[in-house]
Amino acid sequence: AQFVEDAKKITLPINPLDELVHELGGLKTVAEMTGRAVRQVYKHGKWTLQPRAKDPGSADAINVQERKRFMSGQKRVAIISDAASTGISLQADRRVKNQKRRVHIT
Repeated sequence: AQFVEDAKKITLPINPLDELVHELGGLKTVAEMTGRAVRQVYKHGKWTLQPRAKDPGSADAINVQERKRFMSGQKRVAIISDAASTGISLQADRRVKNQKRRVHIT
């Protein structure tokens, strides 16, 4: 019982990906294409857990939506993980609205 009480008092660090999303402008600015089901979001002065998609198992669908938002220029930053990168192109070709230069950081 004491162990559980002590564990509840521990403050764990924020996931680096979630902190990066927050520092780059938050969910309105950053398109996240990963295999994650949940993420930490900074709201009202504190970090909370939030599902990425309404339906569990629809990570692929949310990744497609996020890609469209980035390619249309609705979101300025794209973060893509190895889990979501297969078959996805984020190049600024003539068929997409967002023609801004891309910077790839690994």
